[in-house]
Amino acid sequence: MPEAERKRRLALEASGGRLVTSRPWDVRWLLCGRGRPVDVSAPSSPYTLELSEGVARVHYADIEHSRVLAEERFEELGYELAPYPWFEGHGVQQTEPVLDELRRELCDEEVERYRAAGADTADAMRQTLSSLRPELTELEAAAESARHAWQRGLVAVVDLVAGEQRQKGHRHPLPTEAPLGRHALLAITAERDGLHVSMTRLVSFGPPPDELTRLVQACAEVDAAYIAASRPGATLGEAFSAGERAYADQGVPGEWRGHHQGGLTGYRGREVFAVPNEPARIPSSAALAWNPSIAGGAKSEDTVLVSQNGVEVLTRTSDLGEVETAVLARPAIVSL
Repeated sequence: MPEAERKRRLALEASGGRLVTSRPWDVRWLLCGRGRPVDVSAPSSPYTLELSEGVARVHYADIEHSRVLAEERFEELGYELAPYPWFEGHGVQQTEPVLDELRRELCDEEVERYRAAGADTADAMRQTLSSLRPELTELEAAAESARHAWQRGLVAVVDLVAGEQRQKGHRHPLPTEAPLGRHALLAITAERDGLHVSMTRLVSFGPPPDELTRLVQACAEVDAAYIAASRPGATLGEAFSAGERAYADQGVPGEWRGHHQGGLTGYRGREVFAVPNEPARIPSSAALAWNPSIAGGAKSEDTVLVSQNGVEVLTRTSDLGEVETAVLARPAIVSL
């Protein structure tokens, strides 16, 4: 059964026979990654999907029709095109959201798209890091990150940079005009074909400070514990507990309170955030992005694929250096 048809069947079963949605993540899932938005910040997709028995329809403003025909090609997925005058609206009533759990389970086609997006995001990070210099500002570094992402068809929906002055104090460092200085942290969440890829790397111009190296090693141990506990069928709460214990083992109990720890990813940057006792279960094939951090400038983050075959790090950059942990290798500080 073609993937789009299978998803429509599941959606109709979950919705009781009728579904109308313009939620961006639901639209991209049902359209198998197609349906790029014009405005990435918009709360709704420019496409509204209408599903019922014998009906699979995409409503959109008529000013998009030529591009939809040439580039989106929704009819290949079995959808009827329903353009409407841009000044009138589509006139169909939204139904209750019901697709959140369905989106978390990745099919084979999504796994392949995720592998490609992960490899390209990692390559964009490599190229960004190679262009950095201590005198560049955080804004200039963020621009490099976004540029390399766009060159690979990726949209940088999160683009964070903290230089030496700000790295110790901010765990969500929106870039500023401050220079990078002796070391910096760069984090990106990139989207392509609806799927989100997150990764963080630390860079040092010359040997990194000993204290930062120590903190990065501790953070890597926590990250590895989270990843090792991410098994199909386990709850996010169980995986969270493994990371919480690892923080304590590294001598920084309670450090998880300083920043969110990540969780299931996919058609949203985080489909479900891991919190204590979170009951959501990890599907048999799923993507996760953990991002533990420790005050003082350390953070560890990659996007991983979890299945019955084990764990696959989609954004691995072993060529840039790794640190060994009790479980698996994690990113080291990149020395330039």
